[in-house]
Amino acid sequence: MTAIPLPWLISIFSLLIAAMVLSQPRTPVGARIFFTAGLVAIATVTGFVGLRLGYQLDALAVAQPYFAVLSAPALWLGFCALTTQDGWPGRRRLALHGAIVLAAEIAIAIPLPWFADGVLVVVNAVYLSLLAGMLRLGAEGFVQIAPENVRSTRIALAATIAFLALVLLTDGLIVVAALSAGDTGAMRFLSGASGIVAAAVLLGALIGIPLALGQGPSEPGIGPATVPPDDGDHAILAQLKGLMADSRIYQDPGLTLARLGRRLGCPARSISSAVNRITGESVTRFINGFRVQHAALLLETTDLPVTEVMLDAGFLSKSSFNSEFRRVLGKTPSEYRKAFGA
Repeated sequence: MTAIPLPWLISIFSLLIAAMVLSQPRTPVGARIFFTAGLVAIATVTGFVGLRLGYQLDALAVAQPYFAVLSAPALWLGFCALTTQDGWPGRRRLALHGAIVLAAEIAIAIPLPWFADGVLVVVNAVYLSLLAGMLRLGAEGFVQIAPENVRSTRIALAATIAFLALVLLTDGLIVVAALSAGDTGAMRFLSGASGIVAAAVLLGALIGIPLALGQGPSEPGIGPATVPPDDGDHAILAQLKGLMADSRIYQDPGLTLARLGRRLGCPARSISSAVNRITGESVTRFINGFRVQHAALLLETTDLPVTEVMLDAGFLSKSSFNSEFRRVLGKTPSEYRKAFGA
């Protein structure tokens, strides 16, 4: 019986989890894209490690860092997408971190035996710090996550941090070995071992991410299936609907759960729990429903360009607007306008 090397198993497992994440319709498109990109990068690197260790294809060592440098930024942007109202990291953030990745890719090409791993150390240290900072976020900070999945989100975040910490440690040892002894054999071993060591921690991250996105089993005693809505929940939802109808506060793209709490005079978490228990949606999805209905009315009754309709309804991202519009009404905004002949 032929044994499959551990790095290849991790690579296959990463791709399977990436497919699960990408096909999760209740997860924001931005989060799906970046989590998938990070997992595919990890699958590629671990696949390279398996080929290098199993078939001595050391030539892959040249290409490996170019993929390795992508995983940490992509995973961080995926978590960022879970903290924004429109489910995307934001244009400025994308531009900044895209520039960081591009600079790292260029630096990796510098032909020094230790430099690529040095670049990986710097990049992973930066994103390890950024991810660790997200642990300070309260439950209201993950606006795209339903209350019963916040704990799983934190588990996935902690597992990702542990994964990057081990990768950072191993790459740091490679740099030290290169600078102090220049032992290419030891460097080759450490470089291969980095994928193996990281893979063990990655198992936790790969399991945690689907849980955070609602793919895993529900936590016992938590969520709409086990905690039915009470009169207080219905009262909060009625107040929230009244606020939406009277003030059209959903048109503000900067609307936050904390602001809703102040307007309604109740804890933000109570609003989140009430919406989730009664509707099964996050507060963001609930608000986006009002935005979509507002946009639909404008598309039916005015000749405003789709972009202006999007902004007037409270969306900032065209991709988020299109995906939420399709989710609620089954058509894109352009298809909807065409159907009504506006």
